[in-house]
Amino acid sequence: MKTVFASLASVIILSACSGISTSVDWDESFDFGSLSSYAWMDQDADGADFLMAYHTGTQDRQQYDTYGYGAGSWWGGYWGGGMTTTTVRTYTEGTLILDVIDGERNELIWRGSASKTIDEMDSPEQREKTVQEAVGKLLKDFPPS
Repeated sequence: MKTVFASLASVIILSACSGISTSVDWDESFDFGSLSSYAWMDQDADGADFLMAYHTGTQDRQQYDTYGYGAGSWWGGYWGGGMTTTTVRTYTEGTLILDVIDGERNELIWRGSASKTIDEMDSPEQREKTVQEAVGKLLKDFPPS
């Protein structure tokens, strides 16, 4: 069991999180001010006010870009000019989900999601930094006011 603000503050890294998109949602009726300690779901949770869990996943996505030039014109009874081309780019998007569960009721009270395109060329250190930035961005305004 860990103290909320001392332990979570050590996880939060406030840095530029370019390319990381986030969203959060929470139970607006819950009193987050009553929380003082947490535990991870897979650890001993005795006495913890809330539990935290995380989920990760990847999904292949495609982006279509169409480029064109020329406006075309009318020449002696024929329409001509202008060309377009479409390119398809396939990429992998990684997602990290953080869940906060009320320890007493065992109900989800807060969820944050962070997504970013995965760069296959990133080193393990760069990937760890990306995860830390995502967690920092998600928990920046936790607990919600």
